[in-house]
Amino acid sequence: MAGNIDMIANEEKASRGGSLSDSSQLYIQQRVREKKRSYEDYNFKRHQEEALSTFFDLAQEFTSIDHFYQICVAVPKEFLNIESRLHVFEQKSSKLVLVCTSLEGLLPENQRSDCTLEVKESPYETQESLIYPIPGNEALTRSVPFLTRSSMLGLFEICPKGNLKPNERLFLEKFSNRIGFQLHQKLLIQQNIDHLKFINQLLSDIEHNVINPNMHYKLFLIRFRKGLQAHRALESEFEDILFREKGSIHPLESRLTDLKSRMARNTATMEKEWSAFSKHYEHTSLFLETLLRKDHFEKGTYVLRRQTCNFLKEIVEPLLDRYIATFRKRNIAVDNLLEGVPDDQMTLYVDKGLISQVFDNIFSNAIKYTQEVEDQLGNRIKIFSCNRKILKNFFSEGTHGLRFSFFTTGKPLNEEEAQKIFEGGYRALSSIHERGTGHGLNFVKNVVEVHGGILGCEPQKYGNLIYFVLPLK
Repeated sequence: MAGNIDMIANEEKASRGGSLSDSSQLYIQQRVREKKRSYEDYNFKRHQEEALSTFFDLAQEFTSIDHFYQICVAVPKEFLNIESRLHVFEQKSSKLVLVCTSLEGLLPENQRSDCTLEVKESPYETQESLIYPIPGNEALTRSVPFLTRSSMLGLFEICPKGNLKPNERLFLEKFSNRIGFQLHQKLLIQQNIDHLKFINQLLSDIEHNVINPNMHYKLFLIRFRKGLQAHRALESEFEDILFREKGSIHPLESRLTDLKSRMARNTATMEKEWSAFSKHYEHTSLFLETLLRKDHFEKGTYVLRRQTCNFLKEIVEPLLDRYIATFRKRNIAVDNLLEGVPDDQMTLYVDKGLISQVFDNIFSNAIKYTQEVEDQLGNRIKIFSCNRKILKNFFSEGTHGLRFSFFTTGKPLNEEEAQKIFEGGYRALSSIHERGTGHGLNFVKNVVEVHGGILGCEPQKYGNLIYFVLPLK
């Protein structure tokens, strides 16, 4: 029996830590056969199998953790006439506490005492009790960060231990494992519910403390613009007076002329700063209000607010105007082949805020990753180029596509990199020298696809071309 227990423990460890390969169906089939053999080796009696079935059924029926605690001690009591105590690690303090017993039921939080039992990875016994560890799901822990500091979620105590047979001890060990798997999922569900509540509350705080106060900047810009206009009017009036006095021998004439020149330079500087600040405000406000839209958080996906948008005038030109100085600083030549395209070929019904951020991410990546190459004539070139093309009946009969293409010179990606570049967190080997998270192109993918479009990457001789196609309606 001891050999069987070791074999079963190893199988369950493999189950918790196993990973699905490309031939996942074969792996699953193998695990089914292994489980079938394991249950044959368990040789559980009918009432033990019924106890497991009852436990699983009620664990699904009752969703709250407190109800689940009571199920854990009620099933062994009803089917095996065994008294038990359930100890679990508190999420906040990471302390092991007694939460429920078969004699007292669920303990109120203020009456839950610290547990002095030793936490081990294998079952053990004390003078009065049998102690079974409650393990978490290791595979689930790796994929979803968990709050507990230990891989163990708690202990299942049988007290008094009595004269249990080996088969009954094996059943209690397997039962404790099932408690761990179910408890882990319920704790994660509760953690996610609390997380969503926090996000919704945070969103309300952002709307109240960030987005609404952001409107004050708009009012400030309006007042600043009015002040500039008033200053320009005074400058004009001053210029008229100076013109009438021009040529006079009055000693102030020269000083007034110099003063007028300085006023003009100062006005030009203030208007330039106002223009830059205004564009930055519009850009940031659009992104803030789009990304922090309440609908996204409530639905768990991007929720579009479509409007007619001319890509060239409302998105491309403002962004290029914003980035052009940085392109020049990096000696990147910008070949904007979108210029001169008729308005009706650049107007789509889209979520302007999200699509603007798609272009912003692509331009930002172009600045970071465009590299110098040598063309077929031996010239050193460093180019970022953007273009568009209408694809007739691309999506369906009568539904054309508008394809935007963005080419950057540099080392061409290999086939695997080109396929993975839009995955979240993925970064090509050639990009490791630049700061980044690998999130930008994944955002582009999500936004394009939620608009019903497609996208891709095409490595070419002198660099790489990223494109996306949106329905032209």
